[in-house]
Amino acid sequence: MSEDKTNIVKQQEFRKANEIISPRVVRGGTLTLLSRKVFNVLLYHTQRLGVPGKDAPEGDPLFADFFWIPLQELAADSAYNSEDAAVIKEALQRLQDIKIVTDDRSRGFASDVLIPNIRVIPNRRGKPTMVGWKLDATTERILKTPELYTRLSIYYLTSLKSTASISLYEVAKRYSTNPSGVTSRESWEWWHDVLTGQPMSHEKPEYKYFKRDTIKPAIDEVNTTDIRVDLIEHKNGRRVEQLQFRVSVAAQKGLELPPPPVINTKVIDRVRALGIHAREAEDLCVSHDEGLVVRTVDWVEVRLSSKDLPPVESPAAMFRAALRGRYAESQPKPVRPARQAALPKPETPPDPALAARVEAELAAFDNLPETEQEEVWRSFFQSTGAKTVKRGMVGRKMLGAWLAKQ
Repeated sequence: MSEDKTNIVKQQEFRKANEIISPRVVRGGTLTLLSRKVFNVLLYHTQRLGVPGKDAPEGDPLFADFFWIPLQELAADSAYNSEDAAVIKEALQRLQDIKIVTDDRSRGFASDVLIPNIRVIPNRRGKPTMVGWKLDATTERILKTPELYTRLSIYYLTSLKSTASISLYEVAKRYSTNPSGVTSRESWEWWHDVLTGQPMSHEKPEYKYFKRDTIKPAIDEVNTTDIRVDLIEHKNGRRVEQLQFRVSVAAQKGLELPPPPVINTKVIDRVRALGIHAREAEDLCVSHDEGLVVRTVDWVEVRLSSKDLPPVESPAAMFRAALRGRYAESQPKPVRPARQAALPKPETPPDPALAARVEAELAAFDNLPETEQEEVWRSFFQSTGAKTVKRGMVGRKMLGAWLAKQ
């Protein structure tokens, strides 16, 4: 690693309390890639600022109780580069909604929400848009002056490209100086909750798929940093029941990682419209070439509109397979029909209350396991007779309106 990069790593280090290194989500949706990055950046700036009120916008005395940084600085430190601040605001709102539990056996630390109070003040009088956050007194004390902590680098945390690799890096970093050289021994289901950021109630895949799709890619990525990890499986007969990771400091300095990925919200929205959960959509978009993702979405959308081929039961599953197999490059592009029947327009909610219910129903739908989502779609099709509706943005709005009326 170059001297300049080494300086950046040291300058952007912060201390993260061990109590919140491996949170598991109880409710409030999934802790996504961007939410994790934003949370870590807020912790870094909390420690850097030291006390609330610095650079607080004028106009409200309560602003003095918040920590403040420009939205542009939060976006840059989170490896997000866009004029559209909507995705940052969404990540901040997620941090307010998510309740976590942790498994520090000696302290039993738990937090109702990660960041309870957030303000976004739009630019005015030539000043930039500011983001403010406030922590409850106990959490602020633990985060600002942790007794037991792990020193982490914003450089590595924002350069890693998946939720699982960031989570594994934090846990492994905690144990990198431990004499035992291994992490705690936990059930593989516990590790699934920690690495994916999905709610604890979320349906788990088979272990072999969790290992293939989550653990192995995360290990490969973490091993490009300043530490090395290896998987340890503990079996009961042939069944894997518990996992640990062997951790060591890299014999040579971590690789000079490429610039952090730019998170393109428009591409993410197109992937989500195929039925991919927000967390997975973010991970897929930043861990693959953006051009390949766009071409794959195009390929899948054309395939879905084809009248000459069998109907697609799961656009999400087809997208995953197409991206993994690079179908957009290796297979002929399906022919889009010359004429397409006009899709029925989604119902316009007659009042704001119904619109809010529609959004709430769609948010709850997105948090369902994929098998349950398929059941909901089938019920929708059977009830409405709208079997030709494409599962895109129009189809989602119609589904939301239908769910709100149930």
